[in-house]
Amino acid sequence: MKMKTIGQAVLLLAALNLGACATPSETAESAESAVSSKETGVVLEETVTDEASQLHYFTYDAMKEGFASARSDVLTPTFYIFAGQKTEEEAEALLAEIGLLPDVQEWAGQAYVINPLHEGGYQEDDAEAFIKLLAKAPVKNAKVIALDEGATFVNNFMREESYPIAGMMLYGGDIESASASSTPVPVYISNAAEAVADSYIAANAAEELPEEDDLAVYRNPEKALQQVVVNEEEETVQEAYANAWEHVFSKNYRMHNEQTEFYMADVSKYTDPYPLIGIPNFEELGITYNQMIAEPVKGEGEFNWYEYIPETAMEQPSGSVPLIVTLHGFANDPRLQGDTSGWTELAAEENLIVVSPEWQAKEENFGDVEGFGEEGVLNLIEDLKAKYPQIDPSRIYLTGLSAGGSKATLMGVKYPGVFAAVAAVSSPGVDKQELTAIAENYFGPEVPYLYIAGDHDNFQMIPVDGSGQFGTPGIFQNDPNVDMFPFIQAYQKINRLEVSERYDMSLNEFYGVALDNQGWTALGDKQMLVGTDSNANGAIMKLAAVKDLAHWNYKPEAAFIWDFFQDYQRNTENGQLIMNTPAE
Repeated sequence: MKMKTIGQAVLLLAALNLGACATPSETAESAESAVSSKETGVVLEETVTDEASQLHYFTYDAMKEGFASARSDVLTPTFYIFAGQKTEEEAEALLAEIGLLPDVQEWAGQAYVINPLHEGGYQEDDAEAFIKLLAKAPVKNAKVIALDEGATFVNNFMREESYPIAGMMLYGGDIESASASSTPVPVYISNAAEAVADSYIAANAAEELPEEDDLAVYRNPEKALQQVVVNEEEETVQEAYANAWEHVFSKNYRMHNEQTEFYMADVSKYTDPYPLIGIPNFEELGITYNQMIAEPVKGEGEFNWYEYIPETAMEQPSGSVPLIVTLHGFANDPRLQGDTSGWTELAAEENLIVVSPEWQAKEENFGDVEGFGEEGVLNLIEDLKAKYPQIDPSRIYLTGLSAGGSKATLMGVKYPGVFAAVAAVSSPGVDKQELTAIAENYFGPEVPYLYIAGDHDNFQMIPVDGSGQFGTPGIFQNDPNVDMFPFIQAYQKINRLEVSERYDMSLNEFYGVALDNQGWTALGDKQMLVGTDSNANGAIMKLAAVKDLAHWNYKPEAAFIWDFFQDYQRNTENGQLIMNTPAE
């Protein structure tokens, strides 16, 4: 079995085209030089004067050194280190003293050692320069390490600039009484004044919990990632970093995905605190993570797919465990579905097997590898049923993000005997023509369908009349792929529902069709308008619109989709739908 990791994710950009997300070091337009230690072989790149921020810094880039991560690059940490004025040799020695390079290399990340703008040390304009540096690339998992005078700088001047920071380690330093921040940020504090901890505890609205590993722990009772961990004993910088990684840095990332997509969000313009998002720890979850690279399916080809298998699922009897197949967005890294969708955490909780295949054609996909296509996905499912006899063939479900959701929408109708239900997340109507043609003469079994999108989606699928106020202006009118209303019409036809000839926005402000049980409810920390459409056998289609959500995965969606999926099974002998809930 060949198992390896592949490179940095290509992230979704406008008009269903993708471009690589460059990191700040890759876009620096100033004088640069590479320096390498004869003792360690570590290569630092020096940026003497960054054009955007005017900062002078040294960068270590693990990916440029040939390291690759086993996970998607949304989770890749970038460390910004404030420790006073440093030469090249001192910057290298500092990285060794902190001891962060093994983690940077494992996750194919970066570390910046940032010098003050002024000879007298860090000042308020250094904080402004930091944001300008961040603004050169999408912010996903920015970490700050601040030592002594750097910690004092962060405490006093970064209070308004901590909204995109996923976690901080503060070693030493002090704080002025008027400098307290109100922005929640996870932080590890060591060798610092007591007032420093008090400030961050207040900002996170955190409450004291029992000690963990002899460390004082404070967490927000409703938002556990808003935490402050304090070591009240003396420790070295390296010991502090090890504790910070274990208790803070490894727990979450942070990115904007509300008013616009994170890959288009200028960090200097979107300044509300970015959501803190948990990083799935497969070991803690009891998930076996199998990276299947260049593996044959049905004895042929070389395909990539990723398996997330709960250890408890392997203990279950044959034919008892549901299978979730999740399709990534256009040219996305398939690992994004395991890392960001919420399905892996739900798999551990609900005992589900989750698989994310590279389904797109080679000329379009992330890794420039052989893609499954529709037939290949079906063949993979057959191989998985043989590999894992625990899979229940009557409970195989298909979902996907963006273009992957469009493909799931199509495949649900093309192969109704395989999938018990399908769900599309933030999906433009890419496959609507083929779907509409099939629906015109469809005589197969019912196919339960759930569609969910955010009202701030760049592509403006909702409202379905193209009246959206958010996203790219004119994209609904100019891109024929965007309109998804034919999805609704097609599923109305195949599920023997009343077919809407056109939308009527007075019936539903987002989807323009009449729905049962329509109302607003909570989805995570957001609000969602949701309703169902029912035939004689019961609810068969569900449509949901989420407020303040852009074009990307939102983890609470997984549980919402699973709640829908659980109502349906497929009779494996005749392909007919089995509904587990009574007709409404």
